[in-house]
Amino acid sequence: MPNFHFTISDDSGELGNKVVDLPDLSAARAQAVEEASRALAIVDGAFWSEGYLQIDVTDDSGLTLAALSINGYNSPASGKRFDG
Repeated sequence: MPNFHFTISDDSGELGNKVVDLPDLSAARAQAVEEASRALAIVDGAFWSEGYLQIDVTDDSGLTLAALSINGYNSPASGKRFDG
């Protein structure tokens, strides 16, 4: 099985990385979603002040095969309360 490298970063830099043996790119994409979920849980509320989280999926040679980007922002309306 091929090795897929997962690098997790935000605007402050690299947060972590790991190598996983998976059967194909489809499985690697599914793994990237799982890694993003774990990373979001770890950074907790800090995610909103940092703005984005990215998971890069590369092969052994460093070629980027896929990337998952998650962006967070506060809407101007987020400080308002609507009663309806």
